[in-house]
Amino acid sequence: MPLLACILPVLTFLCQPVLGAVETCVGNQAHRFFGFLTNWAGGLFARCWENPAEEVPESASEVVGAEETLSVIRSHLNDDSVGIIGIYGMGGVGKTTILQRINNEFFESGRQGSFDLVIWVTVSQTVSIPKIQKQIADRLGLSLSCSSTEEDARVLFKALSDKRFLVLLDDIWRAIDLQVEIGIPRPVRRRRNSKIIFTTRLSQVCDDMGAKSIKVKPLDEVASWELFSSKLRTKEVILNNRIRPLAEKVADKCGGLPLALITVGRAMANREDIQDWEDAVNALDHRPERLEGMDDQVLRCLKFSYDYLKNDNMRSALLFCAMYPEDEKIFTVELIRYWIGEGLVDDENDGGEGSMNDARRAGQALVNKLLDACLLESSWSSIFGAEVKMHDAVRDMALWNNKVDGFLTCHSIIRREDREHIKRIFLWGSDLEEYARFNPDVILSCSSNRTLLLQSVRGLPPPILQGIASSMKSTLRVLNLSSSDTWGELPAEVGLMVDLRFLDLSSTEITSLPKELGNLVKLRQLILRYTLVLEQIPQEAIAGLRSLQVLDMYGTAYDWEADPRGGVDGGRQLELGDLEAGLPRLEELNIQLGTPRALERFLNSVKLCSRTRDLRLGMPHRSQSKDPPLYGKGGSLLWTVFSRTGRSLKWLELNGDNAHPWEGELRISLDQLPLLEDLYLDSFRSERMPEVVLVGSNFNPRLSTFNMSNCDGQKVLKLVGAFPCLREIHLYRCRIMEELALDEGVAAGIAEGTQNDAGLLDRHFPMLREIVLVELPALKSIGRPPLRLPELRSIKVLACPELRRIPLDPAGVPKLETIEAEQKWWDTVECAGSGGHDTKPVFENRLRPAIWSVGDG
Repeated sequence: MPLLACILPVLTFLCQPVLGAVETCVGNQAHRFFGFLTNWAGGLFARCWENPAEEVPESASEVVGAEETLSVIRSHLNDDSVGIIGIYGMGGVGKTTILQRINNEFFESGRQGSFDLVIWVTVSQTVSIPKIQKQIADRLGLSLSCSSTEEDARVLFKALSDKRFLVLLDDIWRAIDLQVEIGIPRPVRRRRNSKIIFTTRLSQVCDDMGAKSIKVKPLDEVASWELFSSKLRTKEVILNNRIRPLAEKVADKCGGLPLALITVGRAMANREDIQDWEDAVNALDHRPERLEGMDDQVLRCLKFSYDYLKNDNMRSALLFCAMYPEDEKIFTVELIRYWIGEGLVDDENDGGEGSMNDARRAGQALVNKLLDACLLESSWSSIFGAEVKMHDAVRDMALWNNKVDGFLTCHSIIRREDREHIKRIFLWGSDLEEYARFNPDVILSCSSNRTLLLQSVRGLPPPILQGIASSMKSTLRVLNLSSSDTWGELPAEVGLMVDLRFLDLSSTEITSLPKELGNLVKLRQLILRYTLVLEQIPQEAIAGLRSLQVLDMYGTAYDWEADPRGGVDGGRQLELGDLEAGLPRLEELNIQLGTPRALERFLNSVKLCSRTRDLRLGMPHRSQSKDPPLYGKGGSLLWTVFSRTGRSLKWLELNGDNAHPWEGELRISLDQLPLLEDLYLDSFRSERMPEVVLVGSNFNPRLSTFNMSNCDGQKVLKLVGAFPCLREIHLYRCRIMEELALDEGVAAGIAEGTQNDAGLLDRHFPMLREIVLVELPALKSIGRPPLRLPELRSIKVLACPELRRIPLDPAGVPKLETIEAEQKWWDTVECAGSGGHDTKPVFENRLRPAIWSVGDG
């Protein structure tokens, strides 16, 4: 039956022209029969394709020698007498990898016979019940009230009670009452078809939770050597009669632990000198001070891999990652910019005098080396791109090594006498006035600190910043105060931190910068993004920063057309010309321009145009009828923007000019914007601008996100041509928009509804994953023939009452997982497949209740 269910819809689809001809001959009876056949096949097809699991990236500890354990787990999954399975064993033995393999087997097979839903949950040593509940709710498509964990547990219990579920919980350190504390129903009586599997280092946890225990044993000698030798990049080690016995000793000292075998194997991968192997044997004999909760054999091997990193900068970069919370995914872009600030990636070669692009490439190379050493693991976020994380055993080793390159975090306990060794501090979401462990005195006593990350921290008045600047003036290199309650004028003492290389004040309430900021002659990156009340910037504060390579002023309130003599003390304010003349090393500029005069001055600078990466045009609340049009007569300035900045822009936001509404079609061609990744249109409210046309390009592989909001004059949005990397289309609050045309320009002259027409969109939107439609009260159409979007995962619809038809066919959206919408809208909408057949039954079980409210977005 599953094979038939997969084949029949395809045959039905391919035979549409024949079926149509037969219908013409034999009339309504045939029509009803073929409609029944298509819907029946579509239902089977949906069940065949719907995947109960989401893929989980597997860790570096490959599944080697674990088939016996996997076989036992599979047998328990088919045994109704076993409801909870506990996998236990020492850190690094491969428990998480086995659990990942179980999850991914369901994902790869797509089989739904056993379970309706497979849910992956990361627990970690510091148990957070709300975090666990949120992971489950997200998988169910639910929004939790967060009023109390007890109430959220009742919501989850109700949602899971009518499903056959498999919940996989990784890294439990204490017994948890899963039903009472979290809301996961116990797999008993009528719910025996559901299962729970968890991993833990402690067998007692299995006993306390009433689980069927499975111990993951270390690999035997043969499997250990197989895994270890597979990491060696040269056959010399295996063939050399003098080195081979030493290599086998090294493998033996890894104790059969996959993580240890892999990391040590990678550390020795290119070693061909016999002395290196003798040193490795001796090093692995050394027993470091035991870390509580961690097997000393694991610690010894991981410490060996750490010590064998090429240099101190690599070791320091790895320890930097250990500051992040356990199991936290770290955005690679963020990590590299901190490393550049500390001087870990390019100072050793050029003293920080190289280009920012070269520094980022060196940073990515360092990330790759740590991934290659299996001391970091890679993952990917659709929003933030590449990410990395640390295996918890590697993080344990790094925390044990904290005394070497000390850091302070929210969970650290550091004695006063050890504070002089602290090199990094990372606090997030804390209140310094209430959090006694990290009152300002603790921070100020770490006088050797070189990185201070105070993100979303409350209790940061100017006097504390003055103390930080004074106490760390000769050591601090990286300072991040983003989203903290820093307000008013940034204190002049900031100019004392003469070694500062990275300063982030984004999303703070800083109103002015001191001219002493210009003393930071080593500053390479200055981030002022979304400083919404920053109005005063003396010329001396920025124009003298001779090392500055990145200046991010996107979304600031600073008015480039204000009186340049209007400073607090009468001094001259920063002008666009100062950026061109006073920043000799400027490579990247992110900027907001709100007047035509400022835009014209900007466009007259070849340097500023060629270095701008993120550009935001428009401050609608300042637009007045007496002002000239923001985009120039007939949009001439906008066309000049495309021609002069198009080869450098990565992010572009265009805001409407309310005082001078745009007239005629707005047509944007991506051929002029080959590097553009994100495009935003906001507040174009002119009814004399009937449509927006976005023209794709096979030569533009970059555009990933298109967002259009608060545009009240356009009836049609057309996407014409190819968009090879477009992943998301978001439309919000466009009052009279009637049509989102995804099928424009696909193939001129092909009749609607034919097989060719239905199949062409694969090439034009091959990566589109999400369509979001919110508050579009006039929207009637999102395409005529069925959508052919091979990667589409989600459609979200809210407050679109006139959208009565969605052209969906199972063959065209094979990966569609959720339709997020209001039930009352779904009850009235029609889903039309190939030939106009009703496909709504196929998609019924993909519906999820809308989890945002009107006005979101």
